[in-house]
Amino acid sequence: MKLQIRGPVARAILIAFLIISIVPIVVVSGALISQSRGVLTEQMEDNVQTLVESKADEINQRLNEVLHTTLIAAAHTKSALQQEVTADQLTTGMQRYQLDGRNLLGLDVYFNAAGGAEVLGSDLSNVYWNNDIPINDVVERQIIQTEPLDAIYGSIKGVSPDTQWIYMTTPEGMMRLYPWADNDHYPDKWDPREIIFYTVADRPNNPTLEPRWTAPYVDFAGAGWMVTLSIPMVENGELLGIMSHDITINALQNLVQDIRVLDGAGYGFLIDANGNVVSHPDFQDDEALKGSQEDASLLTYGTPDFQAIITKMVNGETGSGRFVDDVDDQILVYAPIPTIGWSLGIVVPHSEVIAPARIMQQRSYTIAGVIALAAIALSLLLTHTLHQPIRQLLTGVRQMSEDSRADKLNLVSFREFEKLAQAFNEMADRVYQRERRLKEKVDALSIQIDTERKEAQIRQLVETDYFQHLENNAQLLRERIKGKAVSQPLPAVENKVFGEID
Repeated sequence: MKLQIRGPVARAILIAFLIISIVPIVVVSGALISQSRGVLTEQMEDNVQTLVESKADEINQRLNEVLHTTLIAAAHTKSALQQEVTADQLTTGMQRYQLDGRNLLGLDVYFNAAGGAEVLGSDLSNVYWNNDIPINDVVERQIIQTEPLDAIYGSIKGVSPDTQWIYMTTPEGMMRLYPWADNDHYPDKWDPREIIFYTVADRPNNPTLEPRWTAPYVDFAGAGWMVTLSIPMVENGELLGIMSHDITINALQNLVQDIRVLDGAGYGFLIDANGNVVSHPDFQDDEALKGSQEDASLLTYGTPDFQAIITKMVNGETGSGRFVDDVDDQILVYAPIPTIGWSLGIVVPHSEVIAPARIMQQRSYTIAGVIALAAIALSLLLTHTLHQPIRQLLTGVRQMSEDSRADKLNLVSFREFEKLAQAFNEMADRVYQRERRLKEKVDALSIQIDTERKEAQIRQLVETDYFQHLENNAQLLRERIKGKAVSQPLPAVENKVFGEID
């Protein structure tokens, strides 16, 4: 099969330059960009995985510190509840505890009468007892037994800035809370034994009486959105009370909201063991801080792909996944917080991850465009340098084909074209000289042929009898002219050409 290439040289040169210069760039750039996108995505997932595990571990350590300090508080409280209290101590100690206008027993009346926080400060605890159930000796003894615990609770709060409240609740319904909070915050008929911080660790919901974390809820003392660690205090199988330690969600949210990925393009979020939002930028408004986000479960939020990833997070898995939201393709990397059973996730827009590859792609297109323009300019230059000599050569060849003398070529081009022009000039000159000599020979040969033909015709005439007769008569005539007598008349000879002539 023959390869046929048709069309102007200029077009061939331009196409050749474009193919040689641009196609490799586009192909190589496409391959490199595709590979770069995969590498950047994989590298970003690894980096974010390291970050999310580090942040999850930091939150887990803070919660472990809460666990350890709460265990210390529970041990001291349990010991205090087993201390003996004399009747005099009971009578003297209970003088400060009085009923307020809502029939709640506590230190509110004493606190306000003594000058309030300006005089007493807030470095003391308060007792809550709903006196709708008349107080008894057991409850009074519990109140007096737990009075010395303020120093322990204060030291724990001092080393734990995330702590909001430390408090204990007895099975009878008496609660001691540190630091100070007046009982006006609690609603009427409020019973601490019915609130999640107690029920989560009580025997019906916690048969093994292990430490338990609550789901996020709104604090009834006015501290807002928080989570509580509650530890049952047991002696010989008997529940003495439940020690609780509140951590404000705001403290944990700050850890999550401080996550900055790709200059803020990514964000972190925190969910509890049921998929409910603990911290998420889409739910961080005033209502969320009041607790409205307790009904916002990410298990029912977003696309099916997103929900599938949230399910893995709720199951305590570590890993990453992809989902598409209303804006972009997103990468979600997640890790569990084992102490509390929560999960931390970091979302990064995939477009931002591959942005360097996209910039590289744009640069490659720009480079390809510049090279294309350079190739066009170079092709025009080469076309002028290569094509013009070829056109002049074609003109010379055409002149030679028309039996004209070819114009002399004076090319300023590549050395090979200059040599070709010189050789063409020499060839054209030789061809012209050869043709001129050939014409002269042809003309001379034509003349010779005419002469020979005429000579042949003359010889033919001379050899005829008629010509001999004429020649004889001419001889006789010459002799007569010279004076010689002619005795006989000139003979008649038949002319084969003209007939008989006398």
